[in-house]
Amino acid sequence: MTKPASLNHSVTRTHAFETLTVDGTLPTTLRGTLFRAGPGLLERFGRTVAHPFEADGAITAVRIGDGVQGACRIVEAEEYRLEEKLGKSLYGSTASPFARLHNGLTQTFKNTGNTNVLAWQGRCFALVESGKPVEMDVLNLDTKNATDLGVIQGAFSAHPHRVEALKTTFNFGLRGKHIDLYALPDTGSARWLGSFEAPWISMVHDFIATDRHLIFFIGPAKLVAWRAMLGLKDFTKYFRWDNRAGTMIVIVPLADPAHPMKFEVDAFWVWHFVNAFEDGEDIMVDAIRHDDFSVFASPVDLNANVSGEPALWRFRLSPKQGGFSGEPLRPFPCEFPSVHPRYVGAEHRTIWLQTYTKADGTEGAGVGRFDTQTRQTQYWHSPEGHLGSEPVFVPEHGDAPEGWLLQLLQDPEAKRSYLAVLDSERLDAGPVAKVWFNQAIPMTFHGVFVPKAKI
Repeated sequence: MTKPASLNHSVTRTHAFETLTVDGTLPTTLRGTLFRAGPGLLERFGRTVAHPFEADGAITAVRIGDGVQGACRIVEAEEYRLEEKLGKSLYGSTASPFARLHNGLTQTFKNTGNTNVLAWQGRCFALVESGKPVEMDVLNLDTKNATDLGVIQGAFSAHPHRVEALKTTFNFGLRGKHIDLYALPDTGSARWLGSFEAPWISMVHDFIATDRHLIFFIGPAKLVAWRAMLGLKDFTKYFRWDNRAGTMIVIVPLADPAHPMKFEVDAFWVWHFVNAFEDGEDIMVDAIRHDDFSVFASPVDLNANVSGEPALWRFRLSPKQGGFSGEPLRPFPCEFPSVHPRYVGAEHRTIWLQTYTKADGTEGAGVGRFDTQTRQTQYWHSPEGHLGSEPVFVPEHGDAPEGWLLQLLQDPEAKRSYLAVLDSERLDAGPVAKVWFNQAIPMTFHGVFVPKAKI
């Protein structure tokens, strides 16, 4: 797999919503705001962070309605504000050795909000898996404060999933080996559902939900506690891949969260799930399967020895029998999947993907539309060097299968970023419109589109 381009620059200018330039014609049915999260400051006080996961987050937004406006703001959580006040780094690899040791021993983390955005009940939150949600003002992207939403006991994952059938968003959070489970209904207060104990302390990055179960694949990327406690500078060495341990499958019944089902299978890694749905007594899970955890180092080391190429797989889980099987749906390199928001937790036909060039030069980097029935992929191959990430699908209206695909990319020659708006039915025709920022925004990871009526 072609490794991602280096994330070697910070946001050069932050701003509230201002008018953006549009090439082409925006669809009249596309009305709302796209929010995206990613690493915003790759440097702090003259020092470069060791890994993009450490970077202070930037929330980038494009508002489409009466005109088109864009905004880009740093997530100014409490830790960031303290550093700005003192004029020095206090956290992560850019801090002093003494500060890193203190943080490791006291388990003190910086809330960077650099991974994803949660839109819930008209509010907007920046997420990172080691902290609590940081609320951002939807009108100007000013940072408000981190919040526990009245229930969060430790951290809050950066990968919530809303199940349309239940009108509820589910998420989890890590407290050492304990994994807390949360429900955020469309109306009403957030709830703690319970917790279960993982087999080891690991980076549990994502999970998936149906209308009956929450599903976790806990890979054997085990925390090396002494390295974390000493605050060693190379963040990528905090985890050790233990191939002998296998991957733990955990299935939590929503009707009885206190009694999860667990069984172990051969080792593999999942960064991102696609979706899951019930099939009688079985559960079908689509995910991007990695052979191991080696890709963790690739954003900072483009010569890293990445094993295998991540591919789209479908797994069948049989909770009562502890059964597990899987097969590749699309044996070509891809990541950052998404589905129609209506079908999260239910059977789906279309999967949207960020595709990559294979090691042998075949396939292509860009956006893919994969059909689970025909197993065919339709492509838009982005221009060479244009750096993109998770495509976000926006239905034309309601449950319509057709709509628009949004992807924020960098143009390295123009040194600017643009939002590509693609017709979901005709990807190969290229963008119907490009919305341009006046700067190159570092690659974002994940995002969400909020229709105008919900802001």
